[in-house]
Amino acid sequence: MRIGFDAKRLFQNATGLGNYSRTLVANLHKYHPEHDIHLYAPKLVKNERTLPFFNKGYKPFSPSGITKLGWRSMGVVKALKNDGIELYHGLSHELPIGIKNSGLKTVVTIHDLLYKYFPEDFPLFDRLIYDNKFRFACEHSDKIIAISNATKQDIMEHYKVPEAKVQVIYQTVSPEFSREISDFDAEEVIRKYALPSEYILNVGSIIRRKNLEIVIVAMAMMQPKDRMPLVIVGTGGTYATIIDQLVEKHKLKDWIIRITGPKLEELNILYRKSHFSVYPSLMEGFGLPVLESIMTQTPVITTRRSSLIEAGGDIAHYINGENAEELSVKMMELTYKAKQIGDPKNIKKHLDRFDAKKLTEQLNDLYLANA
Repeated sequence: MRIGFDAKRLFQNATGLGNYSRTLVANLHKYHPEHDIHLYAPKLVKNERTLPFFNKGYKPFSPSGITKLGWRSMGVVKALKNDGIELYHGLSHELPIGIKNSGLKTVVTIHDLLYKYFPEDFPLFDRLIYDNKFRFACEHSDKIIAISNATKQDIMEHYKVPEAKVQVIYQTVSPEFSREISDFDAEEVIRKYALPSEYILNVGSIIRRKNLEIVIVAMAMMQPKDRMPLVIVGTGGTYATIIDQLVEKHKLKDWIIRITGPKLEELNILYRKSHFSVYPSLMEGFGLPVLESIMTQTPVITTRRSSLIEAGGDIAHYINGENAEELSVKMMELTYKAKQIGDPKNIKKHLDRFDAKKLTEQLNDLYLANA
C-alpha cells in the first residue's frame, strides 16, 4: 500500500510527537517493508534522529519556496494525489483541510485534549485553533487512533465521536530502552553529567501540568539523611523559573542536577543508573516516561490520573498528585529499599501490551481495513 504521513513532527520535533512519529513509521517499515512510505513535511530537517528517514524505504517530500506557507493544511493534498497515495495518516491531531473532498482515505492520531483540561496553559487563540483542527479531524477522518483509553474517552465525550470510529493503539517505546548497558558506557555518562552514585530521576518538560513542584516540596519535607539528589531531564520556560525559585526557597540547590537534551542511549543509562524515577503528572495522553522506567527496570512513582494507570499497570507506585506529604513518604520508602521493580513475570506481561511488533500489526490491520 502507498501510505502518506504528516511528517512535520517527525522531522522537526526532538521529543514527544517527534518520537511518536519516528517510532511508528520506523516500526511500520521494519515489520511491513511491503508498504511504500511517503513522508510529507514543510521542512526536512537532517539530524541524528531523522537521518534514517532519508534512506531507502522512505520517500520524504517538502515543497519549495513560498508554497511552504499553509502547505501542510492545504497544498499537501495535491502532492498526495500526484503520488498516488492510497491512505493518509495525520500523526499529530490534524488533517489538511483540502482532504475533505479528495476521496483519499484518512487516519488521524489524537494524542490528548490537554487544552480542554488546562486552558490556562494555552493562549485563547491557540485553544480556538486546536479545537477547530481537532473537530475537523474527528469529523472527516475514516478512523481515529487514540494512544490510550483515557484519550479515547475524551474524544468521544468532547467531540461526540462514535466509539466504533476510535481505536486505541498504544504508543510504544524506542527499542533503545530495552538495550542493556555496559559498565564503560554508564561510567562515561556518569562522568559527563557529574552524577552521584545514587539519585532520583525526573524526565519531562518542565511545565505546570508535569507537576515537578510537588517533588521539590516533598524533598523539602525530608531530612537530608533521607534524601537522594534529584536529576531533572527536561527544559521549560516560566514554570522552570518557578521551580528554580522553589528550590532556592527550600535551600535544595545542592540536591538538584539539571540535564537537557541527552541522546536516547544516554537517557537509557540515566534511567538504569537511577534508584527510582518520579513522574507526578496531573494529566497525560499516555505518559511515556512511566513505561520507559518499567522497560529499564526502574521503579517509578506516578499519579492515578488519566492514562498513567494504563502506562504503569500494577508495576508503578501511585500517589494522588496533590499531596506532597504522601509523595515524600513514598520517596523515602523507595530510597531505603534495594532497587527492585517487581515480579519479572508481571513486568513481562505488562510490557507485552506495548510490544512494538504487536502494536505495528494492530496499525497495519487498521490501514488495510480502511484503505
